[in-house]
Amino acid sequence: MSLNFKTIDDLELNDKTVLLRIDINSPVDPHTGRILDDTRLRLHSKTIDELAGMDAKVVILAHQSRPGKKDFTTLEKHAEILSDILGRPVKYVEDIFGCAAREEISKMKKGDIILLENVR
Repeated sequence: MSLNFKTIDDLELNDKTVLLRIDINSPVDPHTGRILDDTRLRLHSKTIDELAGMDAKVVILAHQSRPGKKDFTTLEKHAEILSDILGRPVKYVEDIFGCAAREEISKMKKGDIILLENVR
């Protein structure tokens, strides 16, 4: 049986908004809030960079831990690290689906990347 899956290369993403759900759950120092290992961010950076390079508007949806756990935090530092890895801005949006998120998404230009707030 032959499976015929489409890949990013098969899609025309120029000026399209892409919602990308990724796993960037990372170990966090409970005292400082510093991310201790950026491996997962680095692993996803190639896909993010490829999408942005295709002039897509990349909206990233992710989580960090669970509410009530010591490593539960916003994704602001994740956005800063992703920006450093990619060498391009990754805007952190302190919202998931409210007015602020919708407004920021509507203002995006080709190649822009935003990381929405922790979905948990």
